[in-house]
Amino acid sequence: MNQANGTAELQSPAPRIITDHEQNAQNARQHTRKTYDHPQPPKPGTHPFSSRSWPQRPRSPGLKWHKGYDTSESRKSGRVLLIDYVKASETKEGMRKVATQEIKSVDELRRIYSNPDRGSEAVLRVLHVQNANWAVHFLLKKFNIQDRDDLVGTDFGRYVKYKRPERRGGKPFLSGKSWKTVHDPWRAINRTSFGLDYLKPYQSRVSEPQGRQDKTGKMMELNSYDENDNPTYGWDVYVQRLSVYIQHKETPAEVPGYPDVQNPYEREMRYHDPQEYFPRLESLDNGNTIIIFENSCSGSIDDTVIAARQQWESRWRRLPFYLAYESSDISNDDHMALECMKIILQDVWKSVAESWEHLLDLCTNHVDILQDKIYEQPADESRAPELWANSSLWLKVERLVSIHTDVVRDMQNNLRELTSEPDVEDNWLEDTPNDMDRISSLYGLLIH
Repeated sequence: MNQANGTAELQSPAPRIITDHEQNAQNARQHTRKTYDHPQPPKPGTHPFSSRSWPQRPRSPGLKWHKGYDTSESRKSGRVLLIDYVKASETKEGMRKVATQEIKSVDELRRIYSNPDRGSEAVLRVLHVQNANWAVHFLLKKFNIQDRDDLVGTDFGRYVKYKRPERRGGKPFLSGKSWKTVHDPWRAINRTSFGLDYLKPYQSRVSEPQGRQDKTGKMMELNSYDENDNPTYGWDVYVQRLSVYIQHKETPAEVPGYPDVQNPYEREMRYHDPQEYFPRLESLDNGNTIIIFENSCSGSIDDTVIAARQQWESRWRRLPFYLAYESSDISNDDHMALECMKIILQDVWKSVAESWEHLLDLCTNHVDILQDKIYEQPADESRAPELWANSSLWLKVERLVSIHTDVVRDMQNNLRELTSEPDVEDNWLEDTPNDMDRISSLYGLLIH
């Protein structure tokens, strides 16, 4: 009792000492309540129920590439990427081997085909030919692509030789084409192919590289915004060509003998000029194959629709791994070869769609700049020639989008006829029509 003010003053009790055992139990209850009532994700590299740090798993390193294309000059000499998907009998059980090699000369290519073991091990071979005329002539003969025989030949080889698009009236004429599936019973293969022109933008502020100085493939010029958001002349758009050859190996069967059908691979049964190349059946490559022929106006292997050593090529080197991850059967050679062929062709068209998206983004900036100029001075008639020129260019672009869409539909039908097995799933290029429809919609938004 406080005598001065007559109030009672309560004294606080002495603090209770908590033992170590009670403190540990209290901490455990709080941790359990926090974990289960309000679960939190564990911190990276830390176990969720322990204060001890766990080492983080380092990211898997990317696939290494052999040296030889580290300089800009080396990237303009042309190159062939060869990818072999090896048979199951040549690898460990449950695994798949992929052999990859970058080829820089026709002599290297000949050495590969002179090795009988290398060809017999591959269940599927992919060849990506970039700016390599020396490889084009060799492969056209090796696969008998340029044969002019009416029974087993097509004019696809002539299309591949012309690495630049056709010109009409001094201007590039954009085109695309597909070749029907041809059955060759003597080689026990089915084959089809397609080719198309596409538009590749180059930055104008970069000095003109060799191959673009003649400007024969130049299609249009596009304005863009500089670092200060000021309109400027930014892009040159060139026409480039992509050609793809697809060959599928069939089960060998006896060729029926018809007196009116001559064997095109027997010299005595076919008129032949001694000066011309005659295909010998035993020297041809009759395996599962995809050949992608590309040429860039700059001459660089980085400026094709499928750039060297980038996303798509790196993905193709790991296709068996992706198929196994998706629970696909990779133990059967024929099944794995077909699945890889479907994925690679789908990726080729994905790259074409991505090039369209990039171009249409640049075209959108060009149209916005032109509209701003017109709205600022609507009475200025000096813009009329530019408007007419742009209108003509947009019609050509629209026509090219339509050509690509038609080629996709034709190739879906051709690829269905590529395989004769009844149990093969009909899902060739299943996503490509939707991609092309999206490109058509983007183009419609651009011009309206």
